[in-house]
Amino acid sequence: MIRNLFFYIREAFFSTKKNGIISLATIVCLTATLIIVGIFLIISLNINIFIANLESQLIAVAYLTDDLSQDEIEKLVQNTGGLEGVKGVDYVSKEEALQRLKEDLTEHKEILAGIQENPLPSSLEITVYDSNYLEEASYQISQFKGIEEVNYGGQLTKNLLIVFEFIRKAGLGIILVLLFVSILIMFAVIKISVHSRQEEIEIMALVGATNWFIRWPFIIEGFFKGLISSLLAFAVLGKAYQYFSGQAKEIIPFISINLEVDFALRIGIILLFLGIFIGVFGSMLSLRRISYEKL
Repeated sequence: MIRNLFFYIREAFFSTKKNGIISLATIVCLTATLIIVGIFLIISLNINIFIANLESQLIAVAYLTDDLSQDEIEKLVQNTGGLEGVKGVDYVSKEEALQRLKEDLTEHKEILAGIQENPLPSSLEITVYDSNYLEEASYQISQFKGIEEVNYGGQLTKNLLIVFEFIRKAGLGIILVLLFVSILIMFAVIKISVHSRQEEIEIMALVGATNWFIRWPFIIEGFFKGLISSLLAFAVLGKAYQYFSGQAKEIIPFISINLEVDFALRIGIILLFLGIFIGVFGSMLSLRRISYEKL
């Protein structure tokens, strides 16, 4: 078995060397394709993070009238917390609202200098499990006695989530198309390798070589091309992502971008498996007729 393995690997390298220009072009094409796939993977995964963060921060703010007693406020908190989809309810008093405003305007204290009385209403901050609950929960809360107004971002928030969801799905579609194209490329390359060695394969078949004995060198050839392409793609993407994500953080500091090492490793592992899959599957696809063509 070990002797056969060395034979398969030697034959795979021989085939690669024999078709050197085509092999190099294949690796370049697969590397470029995997880089593009990696870019869309990074975008898609970061959009998932952004949407998760956005949904976790989605809140409805219900402003209360000033004539409510403490018991009425507690009842409002209890009734609001019992609504479907509501995750939590926090009461913000007039004093706390003013303190938050002062903290937000630390560098512009003159704006509040002329205010003698607290003009801010007390409020309830309502978090929900999912953005789909936001509109319905806000409507129901607005019907409660003592609620003056409910603000939740409305259609703008929903449109933003729809846009990012569309981008994520479009990216997935592009990834699938690129994978299909990559498999076709590998299919064509291995076909060329098979035909360039057709006479040799015919001789092997005549002396009793099994179909799988003939196939394995080409499968290993596809494996190595996919492996090399994925490693090159990851090396390029790793450097580019590190640089551009740092730039994006400086330009748009509030944007959620994953810079952790485990995130880069996940991308690398995905690209590694994709590259190997493309190489092996594309090779096997091109060799499926060997069993009855008697090459």
